[in-house]
Amino acid sequence: MQQINNNSTEKIELVIVRDGQRVDADGAVTVSIYNADDLTNTVIVSSSAVKDTDLGIYTYEINPTVTALNKVIRTDWNYSVNSSSTTQSLLYEILTPYTTVSDIVDYYNFGTSPSDLNYRNYDQIAQAEKIARTVIEGYTGQKFGKRAGFQEVFGNGSDACFLTEPMTALYKLYENDILVYDSTQNPVFNQFGFELMITQTGKTIRIVNAGWDVRYDNNIDPSILYYGRFRNHSRYKFEGVIGWNYVPSNVKLAATILAGDYLANDAAWRIKYLKEVSLSEITFKMSAGAFNGTGNLLVDNMLDLYRNVGIVII
Repeated sequence: MQQINNNSTEKIELVIVRDGQRVDADGAVTVSIYNADDLTNTVIVSSSAVKDTDLGIYTYEINPTVTALNKVIRTDWNYSVNSSSTTQSLLYEILTPYTTVSDIVDYYNFGTSPSDLNYRNYDQIAQAEKIARTVIEGYTGQKFGKRAGFQEVFGNGSDACFLTEPMTALYKLYENDILVYDSTQNPVFNQFGFELMITQTGKTIRIVNAGWDVRYDNNIDPSILYYGRFRNHSRYKFEGVIGWNYVPSNVKLAATILAGDYLANDAAWRIKYLKEVSLSEITFKMSAGAFNGTGNLLVDNMLDLYRNVGIVII
C-alpha cells in the first residue's frame, strides 16, 4: 500500500495494461475516492483523471481536502478498453510522519552526496522513519496523527469522562448506543442535559455549567440532575476527531533518534537480539534492557509520558 503524508498535495497514478502491454482507454477515465473504512461507501470526491503523455498512464492530484486526516482511502478508476468497462481499485494510506528526512539528515550530519562516507539516500531514511514511527506507536499504545473516528469508555458517575486517546473535536455522543448529542446538526441536538467541553489535554470530556461547581468524584450532589452526569457503568461513545494537532517535540526527537539507530552499522545484529559481539580484541555486550521498549534508553524516557498502560479500549 502506498503512503501519502497528511495535509499534502500528491499526484496518484493509474497504469492501464492489457495482455501485458500498456494501452490507452477508449475515452475519459474517472476517479472516485472513498474512505476505505466507511461502510456507507460515501464518495469523498469524484472527477476525471488527466491523460499523461506516456501510453496508458493517467494521473489525478489529491489535495488537503482529502489528506487532512489520517485514513486509508480507496480510489476507484473507471474506464473502458475495447468497449469493455473496468473498475480498478487502489489503496493509499494517509499518515503523519513523526520526523522528516531533512531533520534526520541534520541531526546525524549525514552526507548529501553519494560520494560522502556517511551518505544515506532518501529512501533509506524514509524507511527508517517508518520503522521508528511503528515502534513508537507500539511502545506508547497510541498514534500521534489525527483521524476521524470514535472511542468508547465507561462512565464513573462523575461530571468528567476520561478518554483513552485525546480528541480535538467532538461531533456526536452516544449513551448506551442512543444518540444524545450531535453538534453537526443545526441547531445542535442535545438530549444529554448539559453542554460538553474537551479539556486542554484532550483526554477528558467534561460537563460545562457556570451555575455550579463541576464535581469529579463519585459522590452524589442532589442539586445536580442525575441524568446529566456520566453514569456509573454506562457506556459512552464519543465520535469526532481523535489524535493530536501536531506531533509533540519530544516524540519528534525520539523518532529522529530511533531512525538514526536503524541506519547505524550495528542495527543488523542488534535487531536480531544478539546481546554479545566479539570483534578480535573487542567485545560488545548489551544490557538486557536494550531489548525492552524501543531499544534506546533515552527514547524510552522521552516516550514514557505518552504511554497508555493498562487501558482497555472497547
